[in-house]
Amino acid sequence: MTINTILYIDDSIENGLTAMGVDPRIDYVASPSLIQRPLTDYDCIITDMKMVHAQSGMEVVERGLREGRLPYVATGGTYEHGGTFNKVQVFNADFEQTFKQMSKADEIFWREALAFIDKKDGQGSQQALRSVRETLGVIPEDQIAILMELYKGNYQK
Repeated sequence: MTINTILYIDDSIENGLTAMGVDPRIDYVASPSLIQRPLTDYDCIITDMKMVHAQSGMEVVERGLREGRLPYVATGGTYEHGGTFNKVQVFNADFEQTFKQMSKADEIFWREALAFIDKKDGQGSQQALRSVRETLGVIPEDQIAILMELYKGNYQK
């Protein structure tokens, strides 16, 4: 699938401005409460994990799953978050990639992360979830629960 529109949610305005400066497909909001359109309006959703509170990112993930989208999480182990070096982990239910010596305020991170997402999007669970939503009009609760566990497992790594 071609990604034409991307929604990025992160409470760091610096990260949001960097992302938008690197790729014109990106719409940015600083909080999940500022999302004004259905997530199905976007080909891709990328969310930070900890924003308003520690579970904000997982709330975006669950909303995305309910709307038939498998969001990507971009979460950092950066110095400012108590990490020992800058790194950003990008994952969804199927794929995971760690970008070492980078932060979400680095243009190179966005170029590499978006190349990774462009290559992986539409594969595996991403396509299956979209097909289920198109066929049934809803995502069954048991599928949402399974996918949420996969996200939580990726986040715990």
